[in-house]
Amino acid sequence: MTRARRGMTLMELVIGLAITGMMATAGAATFASVIDHRYTIRHANATTERAVAMRDMLHSWLEAGTIQIQRGGGPRGSFRAGGTQSQSGGGAMSVGAVAAAQAAGDELRFTTNALSPSLLPNTSIRLYVDADPNTPEHGLSIEYQPNFLQPLMRKMLDSTIGTMTVEYLDSRTNRWIPESEGATILPSAYRVTFGAAEGDTISPILQVPMLFEVRGLSTRVVQ
Repeated sequence: MTRARRGMTLMELVIGLAITGMMATAGAATFASVIDHRYTIRHANATTERAVAMRDMLHSWLEAGTIQIQRGGGPRGSFRAGGTQSQSGGGAMSVGAVAAAQAAGDELRFTTNALSPSLLPNTSIRLYVDADPNTPEHGLSIEYQPNFLQPLMRKMLDSTIGTMTVEYLDSRTNRWIPESEGATILPSAYRVTFGAAEGDTISPILQVPMLFEVRGLSTRVVQ
């Protein structure tokens, strides 16, 4: 009569421990992968939310803004997005009276009644990519001045944005003209496009051009 075997042999125990170890290792790797994916998704969502907030803020400023275009050595007119043209005057920023930062590429000057860092209506804003080594700001930045009695202020908006392209739609030829030639045409619209700084990436949301219509133009030379 054969006696029933009790317990496990040493070999069976070693094999069992090895299998358990492999299962634990695989489980830990899977868990770590899940954690990494959750972090990636959470980070991507935060980046997208910041990009949406940035685009919405800029859109509100420009939609409620009156852009200024330099013509013939001085401001000739201010074109309002979605409104009528207003004469350049007290609402425009006096750049000659302040130390403006150097810009890389295009820039856009406008006066807006939308909520801005100044917390005041009719604020003059210069939107540009800062390339001035003497300022702490870099990337997409603004200079703003609520009125002539207050000093010029600067604020960095997004350090990962390294290029800004401004173009105007010529109402006569229906062609997009570079910002540098904006003084030679009568614009019916303008668009602003952002690109990433060297070595950085920006959300695709920010890379989509922002388009604004200009209506009811009646130009007038302001000396």
